[in-house]
Amino acid sequence: MTQQTNDTLDLNMLPFWQWQSASPENELTDTGIPFDSIHPVHEQPDTVFHESIIAPHTLPVVHNGMQSRPDNNTSAWVFIIMLIFSALLCLIFRLRNIRPVQLLKSAINLHALDRMVRECNLNRTLTLLPMGLLLVAGLCLPIHQSLLAHSGIPGYLELFAIVGLLYILRNWLLRLLGSVFENRQGINLYITSNYLYHLIEASVTVTILFLYFYLPEGRAAMTWTLVIFLCIGFLSRFLRSVKIFLTRPKDSSFYLFYYLCIVEIAPVLVTLKWFFDQ
Repeated sequence: MTQQTNDTLDLNMLPFWQWQSASPENELTDTGIPFDSIHPVHEQPDTVFHESIIAPHTLPVVHNGMQSRPDNNTSAWVFIIMLIFSALLCLIFRLRNIRPVQLLKSAINLHALDRMVRECNLNRTLTLLPMGLLLVAGLCLPIHQSLLAHSGIPGYLELFAIVGLLYILRNWLLRLLGSVFENRQGINLYITSNYLYHLIEASVTVTILFLYFYLPEGRAAMTWTLVIFLCIGFLSRFLRSVKIFLTRPKDSSFYLFYYLCIVEIAPVLVTLKWFFDQ
């Protein structure tokens, strides 16, 4: 039996075909086993070089370092604001005892509109104003996220304050036209009808906003859906204004309707021009 020491190799633990190559001086010794017949050699293809198609360009290097990945995640405060919108809509319907079916009927029937105004006590401006401002707040949210997302909540509140003020001034101008043409009753009915249309539009807008922000790859589709819906709402309100003013016997109603068209259509034309420029 061979005596084993710590400074020698235990050749009994090695495969038989490695005995001759165990020592450094016998590394190149033929073991007698043709490894090429066991493992065939795979030839590596030669490196192919192609001429770069952008090599002769003269464009300067713009980004020398690593670029940060864009953050497309929706901020948490946007979800909280949309929950507030939903709660306010439910509160308006609850406090004023407005039924959705009754609201839709009032959008197409003047008698249903008069009955709803009496039953739900909607004959005061302070009662109707939250309906319009809720629509303004809902529309300002996607506009802010598309153009002013870096400004955060302060930028959104500033945008809402500016657009809300313009909305209030628009209604004030409508009442001024009604006083000038001595048709306050007709203009009050027209403004009330607009508020109810805006309540319908606000309800649909808040629903679309959830899909706009949280439907994967759905922002473009939801944007066009919202634009088409608002256009349909505008045309419906325009036809309602025709029915309100042109069917009344007052001679000044036609001129009042003419100026109302200017007040209503001018902001829409400016908005469309800005939208297509973007």
